[in-house]
Amino acid sequence: MVPEWVRHDDSTHYINLGKALLVTVIHEKMGAPGWKITVGKRSLKDKIPNIEDAKRVALAFAQRVLKDIVVDLDVLAPPPPPPAAPKEPS
Repeated sequence: MVPEWVRHDDSTHYINLGKALLVTVIHEKMGAPGWKITVGKRSLKDKIPNIEDAKRVALAFAQRVLKDIVVDLDVLAPPPPPPAAPKEPS
């Protein structure tokens, strides 16, 4: 099943990646109006003027967040066991 953008209401669209990472674009009217992008707990400061561009930027930002997650997981993973020494023939 391919994940798809869901329209929650007029100002909120979201997609759930891997059934774990929520990516949202929310239209904000405070200050300069535009679409705010959030991936998990991280968000972009800039607002994007239209929804289609905001969705593209949101997916690119999600890829960057996923790269950071992979780096963290690699650091936390236990080191591989050392290779076994070859046995000497007796």
